[in-house]
Amino acid sequence: MNQIDDSSWKYWLMKFGLILSLGIILVSILKLSVVKGKYYKDLAIENKLMEKKIPAARSVILDRKGRIVAKSVYQYFRMDGDSKIYEGVGDFHGYKFEGKDLAYELKRFYPYGESMSFITGYVGKINQDDKNENKCEIKLGDNEVMGRSGIESFLDCQIRGIDGRRLVEVDARGKYVRELGRQEPVVSKNLYLSIDAYWQEKIYKLLDGKKAVVIISEPKTGKIINMVSSPAFDPNAFSYDANQEKIKEYLTDNENLPMMNRTISGRYSPGSVFKIVMATAGLESGVIDKSTEIEDIGVLKVGDYTYKTWSGKSDGMVNIIKAIQRSNDIFFYKLGEKLGLNRIYDWTKKYGYGNKTGVELSGELDGIVPNEKWKKEVKGENWYLGDTYHLSIGQGGLSITPLQVNQMTNIIANKGVKCKMSVLKDSKVECTDLKIKNENWETIVQGMKNACKSGGTAWPLFNFKTEIACKTGTAEVGDGSKDTQAWLTAFAPADDPQISITVLVERGGEGSDVAAPIVGDILKEWFDETNTVVPRKVDKKIISE
Repeated sequence: MNQIDDSSWKYWLMKFGLILSLGIILVSILKLSVVKGKYYKDLAIENKLMEKKIPAARSVILDRKGRIVAKSVYQYFRMDGDSKIYEGVGDFHGYKFEGKDLAYELKRFYPYGESMSFITGYVGKINQDDKNENKCEIKLGDNEVMGRSGIESFLDCQIRGIDGRRLVEVDARGKYVRELGRQEPVVSKNLYLSIDAYWQEKIYKLLDGKKAVVIISEPKTGKIINMVSSPAFDPNAFSYDANQEKIKEYLTDNENLPMMNRTISGRYSPGSVFKIVMATAGLESGVIDKSTEIEDIGVLKVGDYTYKTWSGKSDGMVNIIKAIQRSNDIFFYKLGEKLGLNRIYDWTKKYGYGNKTGVELSGELDGIVPNEKWKKEVKGENWYLGDTYHLSIGQGGLSITPLQVNQMTNIIANKGVKCKMSVLKDSKVECTDLKIKNENWETIVQGMKNACKSGGTAWPLFNFKTEIACKTGTAEVGDGSKDTQAWLTAFAPADDPQISITVLVERGGEGSDVAAPIVGDILKEWFDETNTVVPRKVDKKIISE
């Protein structure tokens, strides 16, 4: 083998190359260890430490007696391949991470399901529109949820908590090693409703799937005790028991509309329950008094048009008390003619129709109170006397929500004092006195008392020992069919009202036949009259005779 002479140029070239390579290595080591040593040390630590968010539970929502109607739960799981193995469900404060890195899903649980769904509402994942709006003015992550209806939506910012943080150590493969520290999430204080969950569930079951509404409230405070809309949806399908098939079924059921809260988002003609407003307007304006009589001639003719009373029979000479008792259409047609549109409109607005009640639930509609301007803009027509007649018995363009009818009932029960409707137990009571004269109030209440006694229209309520003041209503749907909305609104005991109750059954028929028995079934237990008989339509002829 030939050796390289140490005096040759090849030898020195190789020696120079070796020295250069060693120099480069030394410079690199110096750079890594001295110049950028802190940078790479910090990077190594960051690779081993991870910060993870602990999503905060939303407020616990309870009914007026402390029953839980909505709460957040942490559903813990570990991954086995592509499968989730659930290891427990509970509150975060009661179920810690014990030596292993469990994953979790924060879900919302609604113990009363369908019966409370329109009160509680439900939660859903945020979308880009939510981020853009950012109504709570906080940073929103991709996996966060927010209220989508009911109290969950209306008070979303108040119900939200503040997320916590965990600092965990992982190995080079990202596998959990240990937890190094945590900042606990902050949960907002409990929220108490004025709703009674026991009665809410009981009434929902009583309706048995009917398209119907039942509202019970306290006249002196405006606090809502029950607010049932049927049929409804199970809010657990959107979170706790996530069920996309069920959600799709709810959203596409255009016949039953289980996602529509009929109490505040359904608009209907009130029919004869509106005659309470007419009676107030007539008495307060001085157009009539307690003794004023109008003859019921059975049929009222105006030009080529005829207007009949609902019974098809004449009641003879009728005063305001008997007109309310018998729900006499002819009396109220003539009263409307005497009052004129403007005075009817003014008192309708005073009672709260055409305006939202302000209840703390999302989705409330205001309704429509028609007048000359409205008819011209919407129908391109002038207002005629016939329009006033229709309005006088709660028909025509008048469109209201069941909660507005309940608020009207509260006003009469509370001697003319109108209180803001509320589903919150501790909210401030806000009331306004409409200044209805006492003698006029007594006259209206007497008519309502008589409506629930023999000779009145609410025949299923004749047997009660507790004195009830009520008004029935049967309103044409107005879609060309012969279907009618069945109404009854009442308060009791009549002389010292504890509650008012409003029932609507969509396309149910006559209010006295359909809505009144539902009111009776509720009140007999409410007032502990277990032996009181609430007759049904098959008994109507016997009672009438």
